[in-house]
Amino acid sequence: MLDLELVSKFILSNITVHIPKGISVGLIGASGAGKTTFLKLACGLLSPERGNVYTFGKNPVENRSLLGKKMGCLLEKAPLFHGERSVLDNFRELQMVHRMPETEFLKEYRRLAECFDIGKQERELVKNLSFGQRRRAELVAVLLHRPELLLLDEPTTGLDETAKTVLREILQERIQDGMTVVMTSHELQEVSRICQRIMVLKQGTQMYYGEEAALLRQYAPMDCMRLKLSGRLPDLEDLPVKQYTLSGEELKLRYNSNHVTAAEILEHVLRQTSVQEITIKKPDLAEVIRNLELQEKWEDRQS
Repeated sequence: MLDLELVSKFILSNITVHIPKGISVGLIGASGAGKTTFLKLACGLLSPERGNVYTFGKNPVENRSLLGKKMGCLLEKAPLFHGERSVLDNFRELQMVHRMPETEFLKEYRRLAECFDIGKQERELVKNLSFGQRRRAELVAVLLHRPELLLLDEPTTGLDETAKTVLREILQERIQDGMTVVMTSHELQEVSRICQRIMVLKQGTQMYYGEEAALLRQYAPMDCMRLKLSGRLPDLEDLPVKQYTLSGEELKLRYNSNHVTAAEILEHVLRQTSVQEITIKKPDLAEVIRNLELQEKWEDRQS
């Protein structure tokens, strides 16, 4: 579906990745890491300086017109619509571009327009829409022709919680039907909810590509456990606990889940004392980014 072989462009360096059909990938990293460049390479807006890009097995730059019928691409700073035309006129133009029969167009447009609540604005000039209204309409536009590959750059920017939920549900439905999705977002909770795989970029270097669980084990293994004690403070010397604090009856533990499990800690504690409440907080993708940024700062100080 999408292959990059030792690709370099601008900050990106030697990126190699294979994204198969029906897989959703979250592309994450700090600002300037090369995420938007990756998407532009995938859709043919940029040519690599070195290496090869294949989208549907073809060079996307040389086959943009052909592949455009199979792809949907929403870039954060690249407007999809003509501002001086109405929303509906812009959609009618898309109908012609994608050569959609009238029945098919109306079916998809009406369903998506209702989901994203843009029907009331369809006679408005695009330039008069709020940012959130325009973003909803743009999402309808890239989903309209039911693309096989969908590239999304910060798709939730400007959306309220209702629209985010709608987008997530539609993407999950389409992914189950075989659509491939590659998306960037600073809203990492949405990435976690939607994407089956995560790709991490750090200053243009590919740090990781795979499932989220393995990523967390590698870059954010520190779990936090809170115990409300109803007995004496347990002896923790035999446990590989990174840090612990006691405040009143609450014992807070930080530990590397690669070295010791929550079950092992609880078994050790319950042999010595009684516990009223247990809360375990697992790390998330935001912690991965924080840890990579801290690593980057440390490396800069060492150089």
